[in-house]
Amino acid sequence: MMPDAAVPSVQRSSAQRPSAHRFPVLRLLCLLIGIAALCVALLHRAQWQSSGGTRDVVVRVGDAHYQISESQAQTLALLSALRFSEGEEQAREIVNAHIEQGLARLFEDLQRRLPAFADWYYSLGGEYARLSMLVLEKASLADEGYVARKAEELIFDAADFSGRLDILRHQADARLLRQARSTRDSWLTEMLALLEQDRMPVAPLPQSQPLALDALLDQLTGYGSPEFVARLSVSSAAAVGVAVGPMVWRAASRRAAATSGRAVAARGAGRGAARAGTAAAGGATLCAPSGPGALACALVAGAAGWLATDWALLRLDEALNREQLLAALQQSLDEMEEEMTRSLLAAYDRVLTEQYGAMQTDIQRTFSPLQASRPPQGAR
Repeated sequence: MMPDAAVPSVQRSSAQRPSAHRFPVLRLLCLLIGIAALCVALLHRAQWQSSGGTRDVVVRVGDAHYQISESQAQTLALLSALRFSEGEEQAREIVNAHIEQGLARLFEDLQRRLPAFADWYYSLGGEYARLSMLVLEKASLADEGYVARKAEELIFDAADFSGRLDILRHQADARLLRQARSTRDSWLTEMLALLEQDRMPVAPLPQSQPLALDALLDQLTGYGSPEFVARLSVSSAAAVGVAVGPMVWRAASRRAAATSGRAVAARGAGRGAARAGTAAAGGATLCAPSGPGALACALVAGAAGWLATDWALLRLDEALNREQLLAALQQSLDEMEEEMTRSLLAAYDRVLTEQYGAMQTDIQRTFSPLQASRPPQGAR
């Protein structure tokens, strides 16, 4: 019976041997995996170092903090500069279209008022007013340029030219504000979307100064304030001569009026004999040669003949020269519209250059610590 009892003991000993060999194999396998992971980590570290290295950058937006690599931070800087450069071009297109279209509508209204000036010019009242003012100017009792002032009154003042020009500029300022805010908001939305996956659960220790995008946001907001844009708009407009627009128009009106001024002189030179002859003939025909009412009748008849002669000459002058006068005034309007458009576009181009140039400066200043921390090329 003893040999039979020994058999199970031998079998149990044989069954335990595989278990004894299994654990060393698992330990060896884990050790090999650990060594491989360490090698991969060291390889990655060597690759980062060979490409210039990296360091964690903390970005702050309000109470939120984000931890990104230096290359990601450089991407944020480039994107920020690009987005505001695009915003500047969009603002320039919007403002330029507004100015060109607004001035075109304004000058179309002025053009429609040219016939009213021509009607006054070829009326008896306008004729006698010009002759009277001419006498007063020769006697130094009135300022020169009466016809030009009248043209400004009937064409520009009637259209509220100065007031509408101010409204046009205020509307351009409002468009600048909206575009600056839109560019800023779009930029912030894009930055937060890029940073979201790198948000830190808790605020970091104050070991280094973070990139403060919230401070940059405050600065960019200031460049889109009504006071900032209005200050730039007024100073730039004055610098390019927009404020002297009415004076340029007055000069253009004088040139236009001078085109038909020769007709006034021609009419005056030819009227003396015609008026005298018409007045004498009217008095002789309509009035008795003697009697108490002869003198009064002669004066009335002479005045009527005088007016009739002037009216007939004015109608002839109008038929010959009205279209020439309107063409001269229209040419002056076209020249003034071109000058005004060029001046306003130049003014707002300067506004945009200063506004977005200041934004780009603050963007570069905010991200400048990244440039300062990068080692020189020879040190790598």
